[in-house]
Amino acid sequence: MSQQLQKGFTVVEMMIVVVIIGLLAAIATPLYTQYTSKAQQNACLSEVKGYSNKVFYTLNDEKHTSVSLVAPVISACQSITDATGWTLETQQKIIATAKHPSNARIECDIPNGSPCRILP
Repeated sequence: MSQQLQKGFTVVEMMIVVVIIGLLAAIATPLYTQYTSKAQQNACLSEVKGYSNKVFYTLNDEKHTSVSLVAPVISACQSITDATGWTLETQQKIIATAKHPSNARIECDIPNGSPCRILP
């Protein structure tokens, strides 16, 4: 009897490969979602920190008699509190919301000079 050479994969071998790929995808998907959420959160935090520092500096700059604040430029955040028209007496917290998938709430307490922080 002569032996024939195998010219492909068996069904069992293919099923094992599919199961391994499925397990890897099941592990990687939640980690990827968590990573993108954290990245979005940090991008918004950076954006709102820059804006709140600009507001704080403008309000406390003694060289300028008039305060001209510009509205925030929003790209990484869904919304940022607009400080246009604020004075030292009317200043308040700047609150931002990160875009999906994070939707984190970020608060910068300008009147008390506290740093920006991500709220749970």
